[in-house]
Amino acid sequence: MLRDYTFNCLVTMPRHELEEFSLRMISRMVPEDVMTELFTFEHEEVDSEERMMTARLDATLRMTAIALSEIQQAFDDSDNAKQNSERMTRLVLWHFYAISFNLETAITLEAHCEQVEKLLIDPPQDAFGWVKTLTELLHTYAKINADLNPQQDAE
Repeated sequence: MLRDYTFNCLVTMPRHELEEFSLRMISRMVPEDVMTELFTFEHEEVDSEERMMTARLDATLRMTAIALSEIQQAFDDSDNAKQNSERMTRLVLWHFYAISFNLETAITLEAHCEQVEKLLIDPPQDAFGWVKTLTELLHTYAKINADLNPQQDAE
């Protein structure tokens, strides 16, 4: 069976396998020197807990955007290139959702997968486009969460 990383696949796979596969894919797509650059912060970026968290979130978002932008090219020459790049995009976006931002506390996996399928219709072609798309996705998740939990907004 070919893992397609759609909702039905994700809910049946052990989490540790998803984590392992997604980390492996990200490390293939984002070179070590780029990772080091992304996650090396200036003193003023980390002089408070809030600034440190913001810097880490920004670096994580950029790392994910770079990985997603490289997936298409990585699979261009493979058999079933479109299918393979979509599968790996879903996997990296699962990592973004579950590991990088722990969004499982905000929205369901099913809601995340619905958003991913919409993105796959016309995905961005470069890292800048992915940064914008991922930022918009975070806003969409916040809105979904707010719509599901209106009492949290009032607090």
